[in-house]
Order: sequence, then C-alpha cells, then structure tokens
Amino acid sequence: MCQEVIGRASAFSAVEKVFAAMANGDAYNFPFIREAIGHADTLYGFKSGFDRTGMAL
Repeated sequence: MCQEVIGRASAFSAVEKVFAAMANGDAYNFPFIREAIGHADTLYGFKSGFDRTGMAL
C-alpha cells in the first residue's frame, strides 16, 4: 500500500535529506510522546520534528 503513495527510492531520498538537515542544524526533533490509553496495555505514541528550510512539521 505504501508503495502506491511513494516509491522506495523517493522514501530513501527523503530520509537522507532529513538526516542531512538535522546534521546541518536546519531541522530538529521534538521529544517522543507516549501515553497509556487505558485499554489492554495499549500505548499511543508519536515522534515529530520541524524542518526550518522546508517549513515542514
């Protein structure tokens, strides 16, 4: 299903660009958020960041 949205080469390229932006100080990560939702030991969590150059959250 994911390959219908983005190809493998494009995905790898995007990840490389994120790591390069972080190395240059143009992007940074927010702390990881994880919360128990109170059902069957289930956790909800997400990780995000901000790219100053691309203005992408």
